[in-house]
Amino acid sequence: MQGELNVIADSINKVQEVASDDVEPTANPVPLEAYLRPDVPETPLRREDALAGAPATESGMFVAPRILGGEA
Repeated sequence: MQGELNVIADSINKVQEVASDDVEPTANPVPLEAYLRPDVPETPLRREDALAGAPATESGMFVAPRILGGEA
């Protein structure tokens, strides 16, 4: 284990040698930008339209087979 710790310490020393005061610290070397579409309000989907293709509905909700908790 001492050999592994020496390798880690050597790696830390190498990084400290390369780092300089004119390099701004960063968490990611590649600049990240959020590529999001503009937030434009739209008319929401009506419940009837959302449920139109469902094989089963009840009280305005989708009905799905129980997968946990045993037989119903």
